Amino acid sequence: MNSYKINKKLNSRNKKLANTRKKFFQPSSGLLRAYTIIFFIYIFVPIILIFIFAFNKGEGYNFPLQGFTWDWFKDFFKDRIALNAIKNSIIIAVISATISTILGTGLTIGLVKPIFKFKTAFIIALLLPVLMPSLTIGISALVFFRSINIPLGIPIVILAHVPISLSYVFLIMMGRIEGLDFDIQEASIDLGATWFESIKDTILPVIFPAIIAGWLFSFMISWNEFIVTYFLIGTDITLPIYIFSQLRFGISPKVNVISVFVTMFTLFVIVLIIASNKIYSNIKNKY
Repeated sequence: MNSYKINKKLNSRNKKLANTRKKFFQPSSGLLRAYTIIFFIYIFVPIILIFIFAFNKGEGYNFPLQGFTWDWFKDFFKDRIALNAIKNSIIIAVISATISTILGTGLTIGLVKPIFKFKTAFIIALLLPVLMPSLTIGISALVFFRSINIPLGIPIVILAHVPISLSYVFLIMMGRIEGLDFDIQEASIDLGATWFESIKDTILPVIFPAIIAGWLFSFMISWNEFIVTYFLIGTDITLPIYIFSQLRFGISPKVNVISVFVTMFTLFVIVLIIASNKIYSNIKNKY
């Protein structure tokens, strides 16, 4: 009887402690709502201001605004250096993203299947570019290519961007492939399909959304990369390098225009990723 009373007292005390913890440590819905609003204001207000000042007649960043204008956009499209920088950035990003996606997909399939003895060592090696600072990668690449007398420029930048993007593609693909049952592929081989046909018909349709996401993600990584590009670009120029050169002499209104285009392009990429996943889901449900 005494033990029953003791247990009852302990249970009631534990309930009181739990209620006290909830009061002190569990935030109210109003607090969470306020935190969410402040967070989104902190994230999106600077972007909105960039859009506003991109269309402002004045060159400064002061209120009140001096009127609406398209002049900064016209000046931007007349700037051949800026347009050349965008072209170079697109070339570098497209090529490096394509190479990274192809290599990353093959490496992920190979590492998930038990054909490597030192699987953990390979995974660590593939993740090193994610963990290493960009400064270290840029200096190492510069020393390496200088030591073998290869001139700096766009091809060297692409070669340096591939291992960086490859790591992110590998991480995305691992999340998709790790739970995949490869017995289906082996069964298709037993039924007469070649190895490439089995991969094409059983594995690629399942990992296709991850391939698209990996390509787009590696494209954005290469598009925005500054430090490694700065060491290896030589006399060429990319968009991040152009923006940096503009900011050295004060914030130019053309930087606002570039920010508007980059933001719109980023939103387009996000919509494309969501749309590709929905299209894939619809096709999968039909068949």
